[in-house]
Parts: sequence; C-alpha cells; structure tokens
Amino acid sequence: MGKTWAKELSGLVEKLDVAYRSGNAQVSDKQFDQLENRLKEIDPQNSYFQQKMKLLSLDNYCFSEWWAEKARNETMIVQPKFDGCALGLRYQSGTLVAAFTRSGKDVLEAARTICNLPVELPEDGIAVSEEPLEIRGELYGPNLSRTKSQALAGGHLRKKNPTGAGLSFVAYEILGSTADEIEDIKKLESWFFEIPPTNRTADPLQVKRWHKEWLAGELFENLPTDGIVVKVNFGKTKKRLGVNSKAPNWAIAMKN
Repeated sequence: MGKTWAKELSGLVEKLDVAYRSGNAQVSDKQFDQLENRLKEIDPQNSYFQQKMKLLSLDNYCFSEWWAEKARNETMIVQPKFDGCALGLRYQSGTLVAAFTRSGKDVLEAARTICNLPVELPEDGIAVSEEPLEIRGELYGPNLSRTKSQALAGGHLRKKNPTGAGLSFVAYEILGSTADEIEDIKKLESWFFEIPPTNRTADPLQVKRWHKEWLAGELFENLPTDGIVVKVNFGKTKKRLGVNSKAPNWAIAMKN
C-alpha cells in the first residue's frame, strides 16, 4: 500500500512539475510544495529527488526563523527569484559540453542557441581547468510576465529546432564553490554571464523591507519573478550549513 501510494504520488508530483515548467501550472505553489513535502516524508529516496540533487530548489519557510537559526550576524545577499526554467551548465576546459534541466534532461543544443549564454569561457585559470565547472542559472524571457516567461522557456527546451528567440540566461551559482557569494557573482560576470541584480545587507529588517517592496511591485519589477531569494554570503558559513535532500540550508525563497 505504501509503495503504491508513493509511486502514484511521485507520478503526480512529476506531472505537476512538468506542467509548471511549461507555464501551465495546475495547482498553487503552496499546494505543490505540500505534495512534494509529503512525497519526501513517505519516500525520501524516491528517484524524483535523486534527479534533482544537482539543481536543488529553495525552501520557502518563515524568514525570521531561518535568519535566527542560520543567518544571524551574517551578511545576506538578496536577488530576484526568476521564473523560467532552471538550467545547469557544465564546462570542460572552458568549453560548454553539457546543459541539463532540473529533471536531468539533456538540452545542450537548445542552450547553445541562447545569445547571451557563453559557449566558451575566458582563459583565466579556473574557467579552463581540466576539472568540470558547473554553473546554475535560469532561462527566462526578459520583459515578460512570469507565466509567459515559463511558457517561452519551457517551449524552447522542448523544440526540435529551437532558435533561442526572446530568451536570456542569467547565472547565479557556481555549483560546489566554497567562495563567498559576492566573489562568485563577480567571477560569473568576468566570464561574461548575465548576473542577477544583487542587494547586500546584514539587517533582517532590511530584507523584510525589500520583500515588501517586491510584493508592492517596486523591486525587480521589470523581471519575471515569483519572489526574492535570500542567501548567506560567507562561503565558510555556507559550507557549514550544507544542503538537505531538496534545498540548500544557506538560502531561502520569500514569496507571496
């Protein structure tokens, strides 16, 4: 009975996730999170979560609790939570060799058509290392609503002959990095990636003010977003906090 229920729930969550990424959400974010959390409770080793280990999602529980437990006395980074399709990029010796979605789908050819996505990185040591370099970001539609951004990005990744028209890629994480967030953002920019608008503060009240501004449409208003992302800046703190099966403990999303 338990295995049957887990299989059915896994299929439902996967179906809803695909619909969401296609710009055709069938349930609210809150309802989806509840279903996903329920699946995690009854079957934490489900293949649905194994597929997502590389491109983790973000927890969206109470900011005050997260700050008190994990970010007190820490500098925090606040960025827009882009609404499109998450992409992971892998570079070998500075050359783009793989691109994948959160579900693990290979979308290398589609990624290569995005005009602002570098297919070759500068020869600055780290970028051209023989060790694979993996970068996380979001494929999105600039100047579009969040729903249209999702639909355009999702449709592009499903096309047999994609053109990349109307889409951009924004990079916001070097996977596995132990450096400070600000340093990673500077490094991404030096590699000619588009980077997100980035605010910095150690004041939790300022974070709450920025969230209120976002809710009022006064922060990141020209971007397709469904919230703001709050991260711990200090690399050593990020390493200490680590990640759980679903999300990094050093970052959260603040939504509606």
